Amino acid sequence: MLKIVIVGTGWWGMELGKASTDIPEAIEILGCCSLSEPERAKFQSQFGGEVYKNFEDVLALADVDAVLLATPHSLHRDQVIAAANAGKHVFCEKPLALNAATGAEAIQACADNSVVLAVGHNRRFSDGAREMKSMVDAGACGRIIHIEANYSGNAALHYPPDYWRANRVENPGGAVGPMGLHMIDTLTWILGPIQRLAAICKRQVSTLDLDDTASVMFELESGITGTLCSLFAAPGSSHLRFYGTEAILEATDNFTELSLKPSAADVPATHKSFRNDLTLQRELTAFAAACAGGDDHPVRPAEALRNVAIMETIVKSSDAGGVWMDIQV
Repeated sequence: MLKIVIVGTGWWGMELGKASTDIPEAIEILGCCSLSEPERAKFQSQFGGEVYKNFEDVLALADVDAVLLATPHSLHRDQVIAAANAGKHVFCEKPLALNAATGAEAIQACADNSVVLAVGHNRRFSDGAREMKSMVDAGACGRIIHIEANYSGNAALHYPPDYWRANRVENPGGAVGPMGLHMIDTLTWILGPIQRLAAICKRQVSTLDLDDTASVMFELESGITGTLCSLFAAPGSSHLRFYGTEAILEATDNFTELSLKPSAADVPATHKSFRNDLTLQRELTAFAAACAGGDDHPVRPAEALRNVAIMETIVKSSDAGGVWMDIQV
């Protein structure tokens, strides 16, 4: 039984609390940590445990095995390092860091202290994404030659100006961190690393200091080409489409719908729906197992770091006028 404290009690901290209570055989919530007294009280009323205002107080508790970080992205590096130095396992929501250099420092601290570091790229735990990978591995698409990915929403039109997410420091590239990384992590998990990219990030309609448009061309190490679009000022949408020589495989609606369109006229198209969203429970169960000495967490720190490097390179490419850049980790 992994004894945890959830750090950060906003929207996503509450989601992690709900998921943790669904797996009592794996996780026990000892409490929460937040600067907001109303949020601490709300969390405690729903999930129990003690409440803490200071992160340092949590790290001093001998009975806490791990911390779950649902905090502003700019805090992740320092919080991961502090937790590791205190001997606590760490589950950190994505992105691990805002640049590859600080992400690497966080990873090294966990390695030096022999604690588990898991990063919350939860979409690869979905039934739809897992089925997509199984179909690709089985050769259902033939040779894949191109990818189209989109994950968008309109949060940039609704964030309060003082909300921590409502600025380009916390969300470089606009929707790339909160949404685009879901597609980046999933497609590279299935098809391999991105080698290079060219990007345009810009603000078109948002009144915040936040890009609302990100458009990326990329090439995988395997030679497969692709595009990623992630918008922060359009209705919610998502799709991941693989174009192969034998079929087109597409996941839509947050990987809940999966369709295969074969190239052969005599082979019928297929469609599958996946309605049970257990991604958070699965990734946290895997985290608890890794902390208990079981298999490594499926999201390897090196993979999470490469995702950060891709996000960082997208912004750098855009700032340089959309030039092609290699991913450097």
